[in-house]
Amino acid sequence: MLTRRPLSNAVLVGIVLFSALRVWAHRPYERMAGTFERSDGEAISIVRHYVDGIFFADPVSIKFRLPDGTEVAKTPYVFDSIVRHVPTGVEIYHFPTTWIPVASRVEFFDGYELKGITSSRRLVSPFVHFADHWIAYLVALGFAVFFEALYSAFRAMPTRGWYGPIRALGFAVVGLAMGLYVYGILVFEPVSPLVLLGCVSVYKALFRFIRRKRIALVHPKQTRPTRS
Repeated sequence: MLTRRPLSNAVLVGIVLFSALRVWAHRPYERMAGTFERSDGEAISIVRHYVDGIFFADPVSIKFRLPDGTEVAKTPYVFDSIVRHVPTGVEIYHFPTTWIPVASRVEFFDGYELKGITSSRRLVSPFVHFADHWIAYLVALGFAVFFEALYSAFRAMPTRGWYGPIRALGFAVVGLAMGLYVYGILVFEPVSPLVLLGCVSVYKALFRFIRRKRIALVHPKQTRPTRS
């Protein structure tokens, strides 16, 4: 009689999936984040070092190196790290998530070592986040407005004749594109979905307000003449 071994099968499937993910994973890569000169005149290179996040954004670590390649210091891997140059060194803002764009840790590098300065810089971390990613926010908002306009256009189409299938196909295409857009924002982009949702809500409220004002100007209400 055959015996069932669900636990062994699950472990085997897990090993196979893990091996497949290791095959798909890409190698670590680096991007230059700038340089600065420390107090003794030595030039320090600032490098953003990425490892594969498979189905998620690639975690990043900030590394500081001398010209000969010697690594002076490095930060842990997180979802997003922002490098901010200051007169006496470099500040690094760590964001494990951008749902709420407040840094979990802030460090200062003076050319020799990293020092924690979270308590004094946490309140300004949202402004640092927006200053570094404002282009990404504009692009994300642009796509959101574009998808909203497409949805409104297909919604306004009549359902009779050939318009019906075209309308349904348009909804399907826009829905798929919006799903991919939302997935990219939630998983890969260093922007806050909550902030984007708030901006879209404000945009829609302003659009409705302006539309009502325009309709009121084009079709003013006729007032009844008052009897003397």
